[in-house]
Amino acid sequence: MNRFISSFEYNNNTYHYCDLKKVFQYYPILKKLPKCLKILLETNITNANENKIDEVINTFIIRDNLNEINFYPNRIIMEDFAGIPALVDFASMQEEVLISSQNQKQINPKIMVDLVIDNSLNSNNRNRRNTVSSNVKNEINANKERYKFAKWAEYKFKNFSVIPSGSALCHQVNLEYLSTMLSVKQIEDKVFIFPETIVGTNNDTTMINSLGVLGWGVSTIEIESLMLGSNLSLNLPEVVGIEITGSLAQGVSIIDAVLTLSNILKEYKLSGKFVEFYGKGLRHISVEDRAILSNIVPQYNAICGYFGVDDNTISFVEQTRGVDASLIKDYYIKQSMFDCFETLDYDKYIKFDLSLIKPLVAGPKTFQDKICVKEVASKLESFKKGNFIKDNDIVLATINSCASSSNPTVLIQAALLAKKACLLGLKINSNIKRVFKIDSLIVKEYLLKLDLLKYLEQLGFEIEEYCNTTTYENSNELVQRVSLDIEKFNLNTASLISANQNNEIKSHPLVKSNWLMSPALLIAYCIKGNMNFDITIESLHQDIFLSDIWPSMNEVNEYLEKLDYKVYKEVYKNIFIGDETWQNIEYKETNTYLWDENSTYIQASHIFEEKNLEKIEINNAKIMALFDDNITSEQLAPQGAIAPYSCCASYLQSKGLKPDEFNSFENRSANEEVMIRGTLSNSKLKNKIVSPKEGGYTKDFQSSEIMSFYDFSLKMKKENTPLVIFAGDNFGIGKLRDWAVKGIKQLGVQAIVAKSFSKEYKTSLISMGILPLEFIDDDIKSLNLKGNELISIKTENIKIDQKIQIEIKRKDEVFKVTVLSCLNTIEQIQYYKNGGILSYLLKNTF
Repeated sequence: MNRFISSFEYNNNTYHYCDLKKVFQYYPILKKLPKCLKILLETNITNANENKIDEVINTFIIRDNLNEINFYPNRIIMEDFAGIPALVDFASMQEEVLISSQNQKQINPKIMVDLVIDNSLNSNNRNRRNTVSSNVKNEINANKERYKFAKWAEYKFKNFSVIPSGSALCHQVNLEYLSTMLSVKQIEDKVFIFPETIVGTNNDTTMINSLGVLGWGVSTIEIESLMLGSNLSLNLPEVVGIEITGSLAQGVSIIDAVLTLSNILKEYKLSGKFVEFYGKGLRHISVEDRAILSNIVPQYNAICGYFGVDDNTISFVEQTRGVDASLIKDYYIKQSMFDCFETLDYDKYIKFDLSLIKPLVAGPKTFQDKICVKEVASKLESFKKGNFIKDNDIVLATINSCASSSNPTVLIQAALLAKKACLLGLKINSNIKRVFKIDSLIVKEYLLKLDLLKYLEQLGFEIEEYCNTTTYENSNELVQRVSLDIEKFNLNTASLISANQNNEIKSHPLVKSNWLMSPALLIAYCIKGNMNFDITIESLHQDIFLSDIWPSMNEVNEYLEKLDYKVYKEVYKNIFIGDETWQNIEYKETNTYLWDENSTYIQASHIFEEKNLEKIEINNAKIMALFDDNITSEQLAPQGAIAPYSCCASYLQSKGLKPDEFNSFENRSANEEVMIRGTLSNSKLKNKIVSPKEGGYTKDFQSSEIMSFYDFSLKMKKENTPLVIFAGDNFGIGKLRDWAVKGIKQLGVQAIVAKSFSKEYKTSLISMGILPLEFIDDDIKSLNLKGNELISIKTENIKIDQKIQIEIKRKDEVFKVTVLSCLNTIEQIQYYKNGGILSYLLKNTF
């Protein structure tokens, strides 16, 4: 047992743990580590061999961000859009194991996995209180193929649970119910206790950091490798400390704090860094408020935004779970990680004084632009009039509780403002389409129990319960006379929205100005009906001002104290059971999944290869594409609505579907037949081989035919011809999308040669068994590549950071170019030799 392991007694149980106080006694410098790094230190010491512990500790003492460490998450949280495709891969792996193994081996996730069905619901019944059940029922029926598969997976795999539709959003249920903050594991004959650590399938995963749980979003490929028993390696991140001081003034909300912090963070380079919040001002910041602050950090490319554990955290856990959290508190005190007030050794420091924050809005052209509400009118330029409306009139207003689904304060503040407005007889102009999208039963229940929801309805907000909020696209039609006026007089009207800032938000195509703000401020602007005034000093209606209806924090706190936290227990008590419609979904309890060849949503995946390479040997490959600089992962991956007259449309029509039934690539991401056809199909993609033509096309020089990438891939597979791609700088930049890699592999691409790669994309290519190579002195232009060349890449061995010669044949000309292999570690070489990380883990684990 390693020398830093201690134990303690709690409720007649003995718990063993890596004792950080012992570590600090030997290495006092580590006591000033940021708390997020202390968690990584603890897990790396616990998982290290005895002879490697000093090496681990030295890494944290030096804190060189070029040094790699491991992250050992003990739980995975997935929403269904990304989670079900991962499970399809896992079920397909199960078949691979059964086929290749003489023993009937069963593979199971090595760590706990929770799948939350939260992304599929659409609102079919509007403006009715009791529509959750009908919407859930409709969506379960519409998505029965996917949900049938999810239920089979829950039956088949250990360490895997499904939370059915209609309970809560993924990040919300994680924060309010699923997270335990501590994880327990049996090692030999001892019970060990660890801090809970989490990875998820989207950026909202970082909201769990508000609870003192270290976690962030990763790619589906990484999720699958973790399920197979791998860990994540990352360069030891630098940590930016944000000191919170002061408290919010009257009339300022946490949304204003979020917008202000966004302005601050955009001035810093946060890529690959942790952000840790600390300071005495955290006494005034609830866990719910911290969750919103945590959620903005990934927008600026930081890995996560972490809050330590304090009394607010413990109180939140006890209230939402109805449990005694004293063990959690005792553990963090023992580890010298309780409270968030001391200044630690951060790599960079930012001061954030809450008392200096003023009310802000974002817009009107981009939500990256933040404007003080006093200055909104000064930003407006056009003042044309129509018959019913004029420039800068508000025509759409959407309160989306997703932005604050775990934050009663923000919505109670808005509802109290609505109550005061109603009591004063204020109304909202009928020209404004008003919607309140409720994304969870918790939100609905506490607003009903506090008797506040009715005031939003009195102000004309249509209540859309548990509807699809993944795109934030307001599909509601404008009032007809408003639409006619906008088109006839070319008016510049406004839409207001309260939603997650890090989501792409689409409004009605006729609306030119879009503003993001807090829910309370949104309602106040709607009462005025126009953006062309100073809301801080001018009246909303006759002699009624914003100060007359804005609720004080004392009023908000009075309602928060009335909030019966038993509502959490009531909502979540049957969370894993689902309603009758869910329970009635039938599946067969088979050892492997019975794939339906007619299904357009669920199909087995074939990304696994039996490879055992000892050398690189790619002979006479054809060039699939010549791409320029800055090709994004979003351009490579299939996304959005499935276009008619496309390869994918032809496939779906062959299955009997009509164009209005095609749905989106996101909904069909568990069907590789759809996703392969959609890879490289972006209409803005530019392949130099077919320039100036844009879109997903290349040229077959043998027949001189211009065809889709998919059709070209099929032809090359029939001829057993490998494919390569050439590109410029920064290939694969932007948010990584798994099918930007998986799809390219499935199209038959064996290597990509670029001037440079996005680090994340390059790592994913290796994880999929695709060879990334970087030019040293040359590029597409200097080589005068046309796309009709044949490419051979050969080595007699595979080494780290290897220089490789590429042979290029062009008619009667043959020349060679030296490139650099991006296989930088022994692990990456092993992954490549075995056809990717998943194939490697399957071979070596089961």
